[in-house]
Amino acid sequence: MKRKTLRLLVLASGIYLGLVIVLRSLIPEALTPTISLLAFPLVVLAILLVMDLSGRAIYPSEIKPKQSFRRLRARDVAYLTRQVEVAAKASPAYFETILRNRLRDLLAEKISLETGVEKESLKRILADERLGPRLLKDQETYALLYYPPPHGPEARLETLRRTIDKIEKWKA
Repeated sequence: MKRKTLRLLVLASGIYLGLVIVLRSLIPEALTPTISLLAFPLVVLAILLVMDLSGRAIYPSEIKPKQSFRRLRARDVAYLTRQVEVAAKASPAYFETILRNRLRDLLAEKISLETGVEKESLKRILADERLGPRLLKDQETYALLYYPPPHGPEARLETLRRTIDKIEKWKA
């Protein structure tokens, strides 16, 4: 217990003892004190203790979960922009291996989240010429991702734009 609470107890006990002695000397011995007269000071003491202790009680603070937002940092955007610029100027093989593989992964991840199927098995299904278009239910999206890329830089960039739009709009 804190010293302040102990002081309060000693003070209240002293006052109670003083009141009992004074009242006992004022009331004749033939009369017995009532229960309420004896219990009232104890109730007041209990109320004082509760007020004192509740004033110093420690309430646990509410813990709010951290919200982490994925932000595109400037270097992420610069990196992606650089990849697209290189893809526009580079060979179709670079376009195929770097950017289209990344888009295929994104599509497989989105399908996995919406359907609950494992991502690796989805990649195998999408790579299959018969099962992939059936799963996507869109021949154009499949063609954008799995048929040979166009040769011109502007055509590649347009292919990227259309592919990204198709992936965003895809629903199970």
